[in-house]
Amino acid sequence: MSEGLSGTSLAGGSVNYERVKDDFYATNPQSVLDFLIVADIDGKHFYEPCVGQGHIAKVIKDRYPDADVLGSDLVDRGYPDTLVFDYLKDDRIINTDWVITNPPYKHALKFIKKAITQSNKGVAMFLKIQFLEGQARKAWFADNPPRYVYVFSKRQDPWRDGEEVNPATGKKWGSTMCFAWYVWEKNFTGETVVRWI
Repeated sequence: MSEGLSGTSLAGGSVNYERVKDDFYATNPQSVLDFLIVADIDGKHFYEPCVGQGHIAKVIKDRYPDADVLGSDLVDRGYPDTLVFDYLKDDRIINTDWVITNPPYKHALKFIKKAITQSNKGVAMFLKIQFLEGQARKAWFADNPPRYVYVFSKRQDPWRDGEEVNPATGKKWGSTMCFAWYVWEKNFTGETVVRWI
């Protein structure tokens, strides 16, 4: 291993920063727009269960101005009309065409499973490309294949604590992680198609 490269940095993390409270790593709005421009997403009702400050929800609303966009989160971070509850523990019924979010990675599969039951048309999740790995997920993917995986050709940098730049340095965040949008369409059972953004 090269000097100065730890397992943490090779995995895409940073040895210099603690985990952000409640895993608030916001999605760059440009990453959302780039996806929505190329993806075949059609609906009148959208739900963002990790809405935060609205980094995803605001782009959806701009892209689909006649649609209803509902947002919830563990914490109210200022997005208008945020419903505050634990998505994985709350049993309320959400009726929506699409669930689109960037879930906490350690709970991603649980989010996907629940979102599939709540959506009428589909689910889109912003996740690390490494989400394709894993023996347990392999078996689940066999029965629940995503319709598309949209891989970014350019590195995407999540915003720590919702900040576009590092307040300590004034520079944009850097990451070695690769991200993609994963799209599950209701009742799809075919082969997954990989596309590039």
